[in-house]
Amino acid sequence: MNGKFGVHSLVFTDQWTEAIAQAACQAAAEIGFDLIEVLLFDPAALDIAMTARAIRDAGIGLRLGMALGADNDISSDDPAIARRGEATVARCLEIASELEVPGVSGITYAAFHNYSAAQTRPQWDRVAASLSRLDTRAGELGVKLGLEPVNRYESFMVNTLDQGAAMIRDAGGRNLFLHMDTFHMNIEEGDITAAIHRNAALLGYAHVADSNRGLLGAGHFDVTGYFRALASVGYQGDITVESFSSRMLSPALVGGVRLWREAWADPIAAARMALDVMRTARATAMAGVSVW
Repeated sequence: MNGKFGVHSLVFTDQWTEAIAQAACQAAAEIGFDLIEVLLFDPAALDIAMTARAIRDAGIGLRLGMALGADNDISSDDPAIARRGEATVARCLEIASELEVPGVSGITYAAFHNYSAAQTRPQWDRVAASLSRLDTRAGELGVKLGLEPVNRYESFMVNTLDQGAAMIRDAGGRNLFLHMDTFHMNIEEGDITAAIHRNAALLGYAHVADSNRGLLGAGHFDVTGYFRALASVGYQGDITVESFSSRMLSPALVGGVRLWREAWADPIAAARMALDVMRTARATAMAGVSVW
């Protein structure tokens, strides 16, 4: 288990101006992270050249996350909205290629939205067809596209690793992978270790967050047990911490993830604590690993 450790930019800020990006990347590097993840809510809003400079100047790696919205929901029954969603994901793949990162992942199969009705089979089939085309585009660009199963309150269609794997199979994906997130897994998976074992071949990226999305190590999620599960299947992907506090985020994002409480006040201290927890968990897991 030799993947890199990363920190989500939302630990520090939800803004991405040049000064803020430089400061966040420099802080992540000084703390000891190998990479920082930047979220593409609106790919048109990302200053690509500035982001490349911030990453280069800090000497840190970059990963890209994304989430579709109601106006570009790839699962929508409205063909125009669905086409906009596919075009948005395609543009994010192009940005990944331009920034020379391995790929982009997140809520790439539907919107970041609290749906009020279950998916339909036609919706599933249309999304699989769209992801098949995007898989082809990813291959042309030399990048990968990840599906992040998220909890039922933040999206639908893909809430578990098994559902994500089924979507990848139905799409015939050769450049698609599963993006794990322990916050969502803690809600939706009946047995996290078993889910990892069943889907090991498709695992490509991981978010580590505690049960309350606050300070890593301050909730009840078994971080060491999770690392043991990853080690037992020989997981080699990168692992990025997500730790959110309402102090650092805009009201719109706070409302989107229902982050009503201030989890912490100092992002540097929160990031340092998270990296210590991750390093300790990996070392402990690797000390007793036996490949499944």
